[in-house]
Amino acid sequence: MSTQTTNPEIGKQIQCGPILTNYHDLGSGEPVLLLHGSGPGVSAWANWRLPLQALKGQFRLLAPDLAGFGFSEFPADMQFSRQAWLDQIVAFLDALGLDKVHVIGNSFGGSMALALAIAHPERVNRLVLMGSVGVPFELTEGLDKVWGYTPSFENMQSPESVLSSARTRSASPSA
Repeated sequence: MSTQTTNPEIGKQIQCGPILTNYHDLGSGEPVLLLHGSGPGVSAWANWRLPLQALKGQFRLLAPDLAGFGFSEFPADMQFSRQAWLDQIVAFLDALGLDKVHVIGNSFGGSMALALAIAHPERVNRLVLMGSVGVPFELTEGLDKVWGYTPSFENMQSPESVLSSARTRSASPSA
């Protein structure tokens, strides 16, 4: 069922258990499930509008609004949890008749992509995580400097020298 609106964030709707899921379905080819991040005003369209346009000629792109985000409708007494979102994702795939998909998850969506791959590995073909929650990574010296930044005159000069030397190295032919 399609919703007629001028708001590009509102796509199609499909019932996924107790959740009426708003989603975007563009392109054709191998199905790719795009799981959005979290934050104020987030929706699948807000997170994926540019990749949807760029990749719709190569893949069938499916970008649902998970419950509590965007324009999906959910019961007033819904308890938000990883399991509830995972159930919605599995019900979404089932409702569309998709047994196996590639999955791309951004931030919170990356954690849900991991949850899907762990609970239902048979449903995931390839997995791409972008800034995913739940994935360990090494804290580099550069990240430590940025995240641990304390404003001071000396520290204000330090990032400039780091960026200047990085810019010089990347511009040199031997870099």
